[in-house]
Amino acid sequence: MSEPFRRLNLDWVLPSLAVGGRFPIEAAEHLARKLGIRYVVDVRVEERDDEHVLREHGITLLHLPTEDMRAIRRDMIDDGVEWVTQRLAQGHKVYIHCEHGVGRSALLALCCMVALGHPPLEALTLAKRQRWQVAPSAAQLRTFMAWAEDWRSKHEVAWQVPELKALTAVAYSHLSNPPSAEDTED
Repeated sequence: MSEPFRRLNLDWVLPSLAVGGRFPIEAAEHLARKLGIRYVVDVRVEERDDEHVLREHGITLLHLPTEDMRAIRRDMIDDGVEWVTQRLAQGHKVYIHCEHGVGRSALLALCCMVALGHPPLEALTLAKRQRWQVAPSAAQLRTFMAWAEDWRSKHEVAWQVPELKALTAVAYSHLSNPPSAEDTED
């Protein structure tokens, strides 16, 4: 493996679902060959992965352009959740990313985790455990709560959507409990 790709800015929040930040397009082959990723969701509006290069390496791109610190539009969340969960159900690996892998990508991944059966607080706790950088903005957390409530109602699940205070306690727990040097190494 070439040295620049030794440590990409991504973490597996589920065995087949990775969340993270942007990657150099030269890493497309590494994503496909070494990590087995066949599907990428890029939620950045400020840039977009090179779809042609990804396709050359057998990776399909879904682009859901969203401004930094903003919530993904609800219709795009619905499209993204359906797209990602279908691919996961088929046994594929999916990588959801934004610029840094903190908010936008985390929001979509959390919604996917809920759609896969994780209650919202459990989904956030698991994502945070696997990727300490997960820290959606207040607007992103409110959108997650509203989306999860709609999901709960449509699918008649037993769990309740937690209050914003409970979600923020998990999302920003790294501020009172900083990651170790091992967690932040590149």
